[in-house]
Amino acid sequence: MTHSISNINKTTSFKLSDKVFSLLHSKGYSSIFNYTDYDYFKKKAKNAFNKAQAIAEMFIEENNIQSDYQEYIF
Repeated sequence: MTHSISNINKTTSFKLSDKVFSLLHSKGYSSIFNYTDYDYFKKKAKNAFNKAQAIAEMFIEENNIQSDYQEYIF
C-alpha cells in the first residue's frame, strides 16, 4: 500500500516574492511592489528570520504612499 500526496489543489505559495506581494496586498500596499526593489530588499534581509515580513516592511518604510485602504470608508 502506498500513499501519495496530491499537490494539485494546493493554493499555498512557496515563492518568497509571492509571499511578499501577498503581505503587501493584505495591508493595502500592492501598488508599491516591484522586482527591482524586491531584489534589493531581499539582499538586505538575507539574515532575517521571516524574510517575507522583513521585505514587506522595507517596502512600506521606503515608500511614502498611503495604503490603498485609506480611500475606503469602513
